[in-house]
Amino acid sequence: MSNLIRSAVKTVIPKSQRDWLRDKLTTLRVGNDTYEDLYESYARNVEADQVVGHGDFDFIGRAELALLQAEGLKPEHTLVDLGCGIGRLAVHVIPTLVGGSYIGIDISETMLKRAKERIAQVSPNPPCRVQWIKQTTPEFNLVENSVDMMCAISVFTHMEAEDSYRYLKATIRLVKPGGRFIFSCTPLSTAIGKEIFLNSAKLDLKTRWKYVRNVTTSMDYMEEVARLAGWSVLRWYDPDAPIGPQNNGERYSIDQALCVLERP
Repeated sequence: MSNLIRSAVKTVIPKSQRDWLRDKLTTLRVGNDTYEDLYESYARNVEADQVVGHGDFDFIGRAELALLQAEGLKPEHTLVDLGCGIGRLAVHVIPTLVGGSYIGIDISETMLKRAKERIAQVSPNPPCRVQWIKQTTPEFNLVENSVDMMCAISVFTHMEAEDSYRYLKATIRLVKPGGRFIFSCTPLSTAIGKEIFLNSAKLDLKTRWKYVRNVTTSMDYMEEVARLAGWSVLRWYDPDAPIGPQNNGERYSIDQALCVLERP
């Protein structure tokens, strides 16, 4: 809206009516663009190095890489990083994929732009093919049976279970038979899960959907969702179990449960 139009609106419409109109325009509107709108709004209003979530940026990225490698990621593999954000995993995994392929997918144009800039700085001559895709639906434009491993860390933690199911169902055709999908979730049984849930419960429905949601669940529930989508559940990493490399003699937990799926 131009300054001229804003000025005209302020002149013609009394403040009380402008406040009422603003409230009506921000009433709950949940639709196909909801996730994209929330993430893009978040990305544009935080510092370039901030991500959705908490914890040490660099260390979590290295811990995620260690997990993927423990689950069979090899240099020549094709990895799809669903919800790649600003490149927390990408900066660590791209240099290891010698002769392989990295595909970073995110719903936010701003986050993708920052991820590209970050990789251009830390890995200007990557040893693998790097591709960035903005995607707002579970409709993937990737070749079937072409992906060795896919991960969605801190992705399903921000969407409803029905949408997690839709993504799991859509991605199973992309992963090679025997390939893996690793995702995280926040169980309500954990201390942080209880805190997230209780804080969310303080807000009414409209207010909850004004921001990127933090969704709690259970490991049993997400197992059934994954099985409904056609995946086999191999194992879980407990949210309290430390993963990843050593850091000053201690290992890091990301406070989320990690599930390893396999395509039958």
